[in-house]
Amino acid sequence: HAPGDDRIADARALAAESGAIVLLKGRSTVVAAPDGDVLVSIAGDQRLATAGTGDVLAGIIGALLACGVEPLRAAAGGAFLHGRAGALGWRRGLVAGDVIAHLPAVLDDLTFLRP
Repeated sequence: HAPGDDRIADARALAAESGAIVLLKGRSTVVAAPDGDVLVSIAGDQRLATAGTGDVLAGIIGALLACGVEPLRAAAGGAFLHGRAGALGWRRGLVAGDVIAHLPAVLDDLTFLRP
């Protein structure tokens, strides 16, 4: 297949080649591990392709890693949280700060994270 035709296959191949977790951000975000495991988040949106939102995503993933979340799940969970927060902020013309501002509301909705 041509590069980009099969995002899951592309992510798997890059993860296997690099030995790293690979995240392909997009309408559906693909996260792949070197062992071939793949998770897909459908919470994304093309409006998240604005300046600074990738930095916000990296910060969310870093925070999850710092809390001890396994890397594949941290990347996929970060993509989900990022996408949901972006969906809440879309009405005002999304900028990176909107994603950050809506993260608390997304986390409040995730009751399964509470002890």
